[in-house]
Amino acid sequence: MVRWVLKVVSGWRGVVRVFAALWVLVWLQGCAVNPATGDRDFVLMSEADEISMGRKYSQEIRKQYPFYADQRLQRYVQTIGRKVAANSHRSALEYQFTVIDTPDINAFALPGGFIYIHRGLMAYLNSEAELAAVLAHEVGHVTARHSVQQQSMAMAGNILSQVVAVYAGGAAGDLSNIASTALVSGYGRDHELEADGFGAQYLANSGYDPQAMIEVIEVLKNQETFAQLRAQESGQQVASYHGLFSTHPANDERLQGVVGQVPALGNGRVGRDDYLKAVDGMAFGNSAAQGIVDGRHFLHKPMNLKVTFPEGWKLQNQPEQLVAIAPEEKAFLLLQMGEIKNGYTPAEYLHERVGKSRVRQGFDIEGKSYRGYSAVVDPRGKPLHRVAVIYYDGKVFELIGSVKNEREFDAFDRSMQVAIASFGPLPKVDSAKADGLHLKRVRAKSGDRYASLASRSPLSRYAEAQLRLINDQYPDGEPAPGQWLKVIY
Repeated sequence: MVRWVLKVVSGWRGVVRVFAALWVLVWLQGCAVNPATGDRDFVLMSEADEISMGRKYSQEIRKQYPFYADQRLQRYVQTIGRKVAANSHRSALEYQFTVIDTPDINAFALPGGFIYIHRGLMAYLNSEAELAAVLAHEVGHVTARHSVQQQSMAMAGNILSQVVAVYAGGAAGDLSNIASTALVSGYGRDHELEADGFGAQYLANSGYDPQAMIEVIEVLKNQETFAQLRAQESGQQVASYHGLFSTHPANDERLQGVVGQVPALGNGRVGRDDYLKAVDGMAFGNSAAQGIVDGRHFLHKPMNLKVTFPEGWKLQNQPEQLVAIAPEEKAFLLLQMGEIKNGYTPAEYLHERVGKSRVRQGFDIEGKSYRGYSAVVDPRGKPLHRVAVIYYDGKVFELIGSVKNEREFDAFDRSMQVAIASFGPLPKVDSAKADGLHLKRVRAKSGDRYASLASRSPLSRYAEAQLRLINDQYPDGEPAPGQWLKVIY
């Protein structure tokens, strides 16, 4: 093989010929029959490798995302998901369906049948059929081996870039990288459409109306419209569910075509009441387990913790950290868990944490049931940082702040020190707020309107629009007497 390559290489034309020949060779060796489409696809891994890769990635997901603690809800989602998967092209896979405990509007699939749905997405669904549609869409990605095809393209591009670079220099390597990048630029519209088509088939095979796929898209498009209006006010970007669910309208002709050609078997199960029972009591927004943002206060009941940030700063509660951002993003202060290091004082911990950076103006922190150390850190070449390490209840907390313009560090540092000084046990008066918000299933009474329901809601803003959204009656629908609704309490 190497001798053949050496004979072919001759200037730039030789490089192109090598690239093309190698690509054909890799392509032919990697072709396999797609279990869902029946077509021959380019893949460089067996089903066993696919499952192994999915299992490995699932361990990383577990580290990055918290799983929702309600085992009743987890079992319900697993039951519906496996019902759909049992009627798919790859029913022999051992599928796992898991609810992630974040308010994000998302769902995704790993290779080999590891499928995740965020709790935030479930708040906007209104029937078992809609839940099944989301899960069926993700099963469609697995059965069609979309992620495996992506991975294989990336692997092939890697191989080609290395081989061609060896024999032809950096320029040819750049060419192959461009080619491989273009081929693996993510799930394109065709893959998303294909997943919707297979999902509709699996819905019908499982006794659900395949039109639930369209209904989910309508719900999510309304949610995205509402989120965009709010984002314009806050200047933030909107994170949407991937694929056609976020980028194409429900009246998309191709989408209507692939779903419309799947006939329902009988009337098709909806399961609205069962779904509303399943999500009754489910956390809405951030859960108590992840901590609650109450204005400028961060409340964490399981860790018995409260921290108050400067007035006007925006708080973003992320899975791994809480970030407080000053107006115009001029400064930030983040709170995160640190690694426990037995035998270290807080000062020793901080010095090791910042490495070779210069530390000055350090002082001890003493509070009720906790101790710590805070200092100004000079990373050399970057703006100054305010860093604090606090030992509390057997845990290590790190607070790290900085500024965009170092000339403003002193002014913002005073505010950051006040926030750090507010660190302490959760007061009893805040205990109820630290439980967070939840969904509640109620039956609408005669005369009920979303405006009146919103007046009794703990939501401070957009309560009326939010209630319409979670009940699929946005933007101006009203409840009918006797209708089961989701409210927020």
